[in-house]
Amino acid sequence: MRLSIAQIETKLNDKAFNLGKISYFLKKAKEEQSDLVVFPELCVTGYLIGPWLREAAEKKDGPSIRFIQKLCNELEISTIISFPEIYNDQYYVTAAYINNQGEVLGFYRKTHLYDQEAIYFSHGEKVPVFQTEFGNIGIMGCFDIEFPEVARILRLKGADIILIPTSNMAPYKEYQRIYTQCRAMENEVPLALCNRIGTEGDLTFIGGSTFIDARGETHILLTEKEELITQSVLLFKSTDSKLSKVLNNNENLYRELTL
Repeated sequence: MRLSIAQIETKLNDKAFNLGKISYFLKKAKEEQSDLVVFPELCVTGYLIGPWLREAAEKKDGPSIRFIQKLCNELEISTIISFPEIYNDQYYVTAAYINNQGEVLGFYRKTHLYDQEAIYFSHGEKVPVFQTEFGNIGIMGCFDIEFPEVARILRLKGADIILIPTSNMAPYKEYQRIYTQCRAMENEVPLALCNRIGTEGDLTFIGGSTFIDARGETHILLTEKEELITQSVLLFKSTDSKLSKVLNNNENLYRELTL
């Protein structure tokens, strides 16, 4: 699989601009013979969208998702897009997996909310794995990466790779770097994180998008500029059989986690 990370800057509450940029980078990724493109968290609206949620949030079949579905079908490329979803009068930070025929294979609602996100959004309650032509793909949200349970659940459900749209900001650059490498190593699974850049309010987004293989080796680590990078990814790279970190469970000990 050829995977692209689209580290972009978005404009707050300007869907037309953001969808235009998403379209540009999808076309650019296609030129690089990419199969799948990951965009940052809330790339459709910008991050600090809370005060405008009533107008900006969309249902799962809203106009922004339909626009991207049409584009994916025309370009024959898959993507992961993050947007504010409204469902039953509640709002979620939601990522959609759209395949190269423009079909939505599923949605992931962010399960861990950072700081004031919890004022506007509700927690997701499920951690699905999506069966795709490339293998089983798991998706996490930005703050999710700091909770090892999320990645472990995805791995135990059979995820061959974990993809993470983020809007991570200063001063958490080292947090991001260390946690991404830890989640990949401790679950023996490749992991790609796509962060955004730019500023909103008093927030400065740090970029640093990355791809790490199942042994914890970093193959991509971007800086703080807008760019698209495409990497050939081997999902089934062998790991260290002596470690068996995912299967080497002490059931009596781990049972305490559910008490």
